[in-house]
Amino acid sequence: MNPVFVDTSVLVAAEDTGQGLLYAAVLQWLDLLWRTRSGRTGCQALCEFYDQVTTVARPLPQGDARAAIRRYQAWNPWKTDAATLETAWAVQARHELAFGDCLAVACAQHSGCEQMLTLHLEHGAQFGGVTMVHPLHQAAPGQV
Repeated sequence: MNPVFVDTSVLVAAEDTGQGLLYAAVLQWLDLLWRTRSGRTGCQALCEFYDQVTTVARPLPQGDARAAIRRYQAWNPWKTDAATLETAWAVQARHELAFGDCLAVACAQHSGCEQMLTLHLEHGAQFGGVTMVHPLHQAAPGQV
């Protein structure tokens, strides 16, 4: 399986058991990515994940959030560098997306991903050669 980039919104959804169908769809995707060793993410996404899950009304304990990040380290998260910033700025100039989304797309590109799991960008949209996949709109391959 080709590598798939996972953005912050999906990482957060994987911790939100109250989201029913979304939670189940996200877990199916993440299970597939772990089994096939094709999951990718970025350091930016992991920092955002930690901030978001530890500061909500019902926060994830910091130790649990740190443990999740340690697990995702196995995916060799993309580290934002000068080239990544240039790519993000190019995506932003062309598509007029929020900069955080542009940075995620740039990390996906530099990670060699043709798909990015996201809850925020339109399913099927393409930015910089990366196709957006919403877990509720496209089941993980091999799932019904």
